[in-house]
Amino acid sequence: MSDADAALIPSSLNFPVIGIGASAGGLEALLRFFEHLPARAGMAFVVILHLSPKHESSAADILQRTTRMKVSQVTRPTPIEVDQVYVIPPGVELTMNDGYLRVAPSERAKGQHVTVDVFFRTLAEAHRERAVSVVMSGTGSDGAVGLTRIKERGGIAIAQAPDDAAHTGMPMAAIATGMVDIVLPAADIGQRLIDLWTNARQIRMPDAEKIGGFVAPPETQAAAQQAEQALQEIIGLLRTHTRHDFRHYKRATVLRRIERRLQVNRLTDLPAYRDFLREHPEEAGPLLQDMLISVTNFFRDRESFEALERDALPELVRRKQPGDPLRAWVAGCATGEEAYSLSILLREQAELHARPLEIQIFATDIDDRAIATARKAVYAQGIVEDMTPSRLRQFFMKDHDQYRVSTAVREPVLFASHNLLRDPPFSRLDLICCRNLLIYLDRAAQAHVLEMFRIALKPGGYLFLGTSESVDAVGSLFTPVDKKNRIFRVNPDLPPGRHMPLISDTPPAPQAGAFVPPRRASKRTGSERASFAELHQAALEQFSPPSVLINAEHEVLHLSNGVGRFLERASGEPSNNLLNNVRPDIRLELRTALFKASQTARSVETRLVERQQNGRQVFLNIIVRPLQQAESEPQQLTLVVFDEVEESMRANDGEPVDAARELLIGQLEEEIRQLKLHLQDTIESAETSTEELKASNEELQAINEELRSASEELETSKEELQSMNEELVTVNFELKVKVEERGHINDDLQNLIASSEIATVFVDRGMHVKRYTPHAGNLFNLIPSDLGRSLFDITSRLDYPSSRKTRPRPSTSCAPSSAMCRAPTAGTFSRASFRTARPRTRSRARSSTSSTFQSCALPRTRCVPARSACAWWQRPRATSRSSPLMRPG
Repeated sequence: MSDADAALIPSSLNFPVIGIGASAGGLEALLRFFEHLPARAGMAFVVILHLSPKHESSAADILQRTTRMKVSQVTRPTPIEVDQVYVIPPGVELTMNDGYLRVAPSERAKGQHVTVDVFFRTLAEAHRERAVSVVMSGTGSDGAVGLTRIKERGGIAIAQAPDDAAHTGMPMAAIATGMVDIVLPAADIGQRLIDLWTNARQIRMPDAEKIGGFVAPPETQAAAQQAEQALQEIIGLLRTHTRHDFRHYKRATVLRRIERRLQVNRLTDLPAYRDFLREHPEEAGPLLQDMLISVTNFFRDRESFEALERDALPELVRRKQPGDPLRAWVAGCATGEEAYSLSILLREQAELHARPLEIQIFATDIDDRAIATARKAVYAQGIVEDMTPSRLRQFFMKDHDQYRVSTAVREPVLFASHNLLRDPPFSRLDLICCRNLLIYLDRAAQAHVLEMFRIALKPGGYLFLGTSESVDAVGSLFTPVDKKNRIFRVNPDLPPGRHMPLISDTPPAPQAGAFVPPRRASKRTGSERASFAELHQAALEQFSPPSVLINAEHEVLHLSNGVGRFLERASGEPSNNLLNNVRPDIRLELRTALFKASQTARSVETRLVERQQNGRQVFLNIIVRPLQQAESEPQQLTLVVFDEVEESMRANDGEPVDAARELLIGQLEEEIRQLKLHLQDTIESAETSTEELKASNEELQAINEELRSASEELETSKEELQSMNEELVTVNFELKVKVEERGHINDDLQNLIASSEIATVFVDRGMHVKRYTPHAGNLFNLIPSDLGRSLFDITSRLDYPSSRKTRPRPSTSCAPSSAMCRAPTAGTFSRASFRTARPRTRSRARSSTSSTFQSCALPRTRCVPARSACAWWQRPRATSRSSPLMRPG
């Protein structure tokens, strides 16, 4: 979808466009929403629903009854006009481009509803800060991904309150992103939109031309100065509450983000927002989230990722030998999509070149909330817009209405909180991915970050930036590989500089008159001398063997001088455990000695040959000594000493070796031989067990694959059923509205029939009585139990012997017929026969029971008689002035 987004043309509309996404239960919420909107709201509304492609939708007609704005269904490219409502038709995707709504056939698999996400994304790109998204009742998570894009572009995100929604899936998914600005019941959202639009046209801020939208500059010079002062105070308050400094962010970026908060809180200038921030410290959290803009998606700018996959990653993988580490850093990772995208690409390249590599990806950001989301590795179903179907199947697992990143992609990625402007970088990196972060920093901060990247990268390492970023701030530190897609390589001809943090956590300088406590001198003066105790301690540290103090969990508490040559940091997540940080060649002996010492509570010493020096062997004595502590001290401490000793005596240099010693050595060697044999047997047994476990594991994996396949099939069936249920709910609501309308019409007809003074009898094609009016009882002896009987079996007061011969016959015409009849005691009557029409259908029984007045109103339908109605009324005495209805037949 990113490629399509890049081709979108921004609209020039000067009014907000409100995108409303809903699904099951959404029509009811929409009715409540539009009932409280005036006819001239000054906005345009686009309604996106999950509709069944197999049925025509009457959603536009239903909404038209609740609002005086024009409601229309979009079937062709339509220009967006103010104070109009546009509704998506069934079976299509609706997009916005250059102020027009456009429809395209939906090619999504059944059960995948992303129509709301598709429209929200295009709305964000085309209408930017004048876009508003509203997520209402519905199941699933459609709209959650597109909503974040609108928030990134400066728009407003609103969600219906879950307790007000018939189905809470979509509103809850939107709220879970942390990007929703306002949560309200459906009936209150309309008035809030009007307030937002009214307030947006009253905002005044400095540099209004850079902010865009409807912002105007301050009216006077004094107001402009007050706004500047308020801006600095807002940044200071934000740093006080969050410990994040935004002084190196671009001024226009900071002003745009603050302007969003002015809209949400219905304020009009910076001094008012400064006062609001002082009175409501909790506002610092939402302001920080707006400043950080922690929004991204998988394979953002797909063309750039394809260039990285084509031009950089194959070269990185070819340089490596099997088992070598490949280290990458994703700076400003937001919610983790780009880090996982890079993990997918590196895994694919390693498999393509058949080189199993130790992939390590460090993903960092200063937004702790975004880091927590990234570690969960669970994303809304809208990511299908960014992913190819094959990658979606291979690297993601469906989890209800969300997708979970697979373990193989998630394990190489390590997330951490990190500030580029303050914290030191990672080192020995092959690739750095820092996209859409530098554009928010000023030039000095950009240069600082790029110099830091140069230090962190290995010679020949790659730098991958966003489409709007460059390395111009640091001259020739990097050479372009693909300038269009912002892929650069370290320039090996220029030596790296020295990295210094741009900002720090040091407190500001104290004000004049403030008390400053005296500092203790850190260095001695020349006249002072060290005491004998200090000299003795320094000598002990110099000549005593290196040692480590650890606790019962083997965590390092203190290190002495010189112990570093016995330690070696392992790759992966940092650990404070001694066993994870010693050299591999002494790890086994140290582990054994620690175990014996913990079991016996006594000192344990072990010796192993370390190296040859001047023809003599140098041994390493490892001494593990539990320390005696007071009973009140619960923690058990252990001292580990590493003592290197040189072989002090040779057999032919001194006196002969004692025979008893030789015998002891022989016994020990025999014991060692027996232990080796026993160890060999144990190893063989372990190998056999390992083979059996591998076979069992393969069987379990096959069973697991079968279960996963069955689970995927069930999940697919569940999605299809859920999709059908959403569509049926919408269709059911439309039918419910139609049934209510028919009920009202039927009630009106019943009242009309009951109140008329014309005797009317409704009969079917066989002249069986179906219904009659109360006045028909004056001419026929009709009672309620006569319904269904033939009219000719019922006696009447009419003298009309030819009635059987003149009864209505089947005809293709709906024209009525009339005749005269007489009653002995009531005078002369006129009889009229009316043949009602029905639509021609295959089922005759069904058409014979159709409503008389409804079927006659159907246009362009061939009519055949379905029922007959006979009406009698008394002929008036004066016929010369009679109306057409009463003239003689």
